[in-house]
Amino acid sequence: MLQSKGALQAESRRVAAILNRFGVAPADVLGRGSESTVYALDATQALRVYRPQVTWEYVALRQQLTDWVRGCGLPFAVPEVFAIGAWAGQVYTVEARIPGRDLAQTLPTLDAPGRAQALANYLAAAQQIGAVVVADRPFGELLGDAGALQATTWHEYLTARLQRALDQARPVLARDVPNLDAALRHVTDALAWVAADAPKRLVHGDFGPANVLVDGTLAVTGVADFGYSTVVGDPRLDWAGALAFLELLPDYTPAAAAPLHASLHASLHAQLVAAHGPTWPRVFATYRQYYACYFANCGDDDPTTYAWCVRVLREAEDATGW
Repeated sequence: MLQSKGALQAESRRVAAILNRFGVAPADVLGRGSESTVYALDATQALRVYRPQVTWEYVALRQQLTDWVRGCGLPFAVPEVFAIGAWAGQVYTVEARIPGRDLAQTLPTLDAPGRAQALANYLAAAQQIGAVVVADRPFGELLGDAGALQATTWHEYLTARLQRALDQARPVLARDVPNLDAALRHVTDALAWVAADAPKRLVHGDFGPANVLVDGTLAVTGVADFGYSTVVGDPRLDWAGALAFLELLPDYTPAAAAPLHASLHASLHAQLVAAHGPTWPRVFATYRQYYACYFANCGDDDPTTYAWCVRVLREAEDATGW
C-alpha cells in the first residue's frame, strides 16, 4: 500500500536518526529491497534499516531462521545478525557484511565469457541450497510466525500459498489479465503435476541475482534474503526462479543484447535438462507461472516485478497443455 506524504516524511526522519546514531551517511547504501535498506558500517559490518511495517518479532524470527540456515553447511555466507534495535518503532539490525557485489549489478559489466561463468556459478549456488535435506519438518514455510503456511504434501502447500496470494492480488490482476481465470486454471493444473513426489529440501524461495553476491573471480560469496519465502519443498522451485528472475534485469530485456542472453539462457536450461531430464522445460514454465502469482501483490512497491507477473500470466492465458 502506498504511504501518505506525511508517513514518508516521518519514515525519512526515523531513518536519518538511525543513520546518525551509527555515523552512517545515506551514500553508504549497499542495497535496497521491499523490506529494508542496507548500509555499510565498516568493512565487516552492515546496518539494515527495515520499513515501518516490519516488526521486531518478525526480525527476531528471521534471525532464528538465518542462524539455522548457517548451520546447514552451505559453501557461501548467509546473513548473520549481531544485534536488533529500534528507533521510534522502526527496526534495524547490525549484521555481518557479506563480501562481494550483487549479481544484478555485476552482470551488465561483464563480457560474454564472464557472464557465462557468473551465471553457471549462480545456478550452482541454487543447486547447493537445494541439496540440503530437511526431513524432519513439514512442507512449507520455515519462518516460524503464526501465519506460516505448512502442509503434509508439497501440492497442498503450493495450492494454499497460491490461494493466499490471489486473495490479495486477484482484483488488480483481473484488470490487467483479461482471461485471468483461464490462466489460473492452467497454473493450478500444472502445479498438480509438478508437485508429485516432491522431496523435502531447503528452498530459498526468492533466489534471484539481486540476492546473490559474487567476488572478483565471479565465485558466489553469499546469498541474502532468507526469509518469509524460504520453505521446505521442491528445490526445482529455486532453479526455475534463478532463471526466471533474470528476466527482471533491465539488461536482460529482449531489446538489450537479446542474442547473447538467449544463448546464455539456452545453455543454463540445457544443463538442467541434462541433469533432470526432458521434463525440465515444463517444470520451469510451471514454477515461473507460480512465481507470477506469488509476487503479483507487489504493484505499489515494485511495478517492474508486477509488469513481469502480468506478462507471464498473459502468456498462460492461451496455454492449452503439454
